[in-house]
Amino acid sequence: MEVYKKVFLQKCRNGKLIGVKVEKHNGDWLRTWAFKIDEKEAKKEKFDDTVIEGSFYETETYPGCPYCKSHGFFICGTCKKINCYNGEKEATCNWCKITAETN
Repeated sequence: MEVYKKVFLQKCRNGKLIGVKVEKHNGDWLRTWAFKIDEKEAKKEKFDDTVIEGSFYETETYPGCPYCKSHGFFICGTCKKINCYNGEKEATCNWCKITAETN
């Protein structure tokens, strides 16, 4: 069985960028690692081009965000980019700065 590996970008609540390594298993994406990365390096590696659809789960070893330690995330309904999330009733996208209620 072939395993697909990718890295997508996520922004922490502090506005700093992280890379999240994922692997596709049986149609689901597993978050396996998260690491600090600067925008120049992310662009060079083309991580900003990564588009992933489907269900996301984390492995037991997934460390969460290296800045805020959050294991949650949300995808902005406006810009479709990924942000750290810690259960707030309202969340602000750290990419486009839009605030919305969460479910």
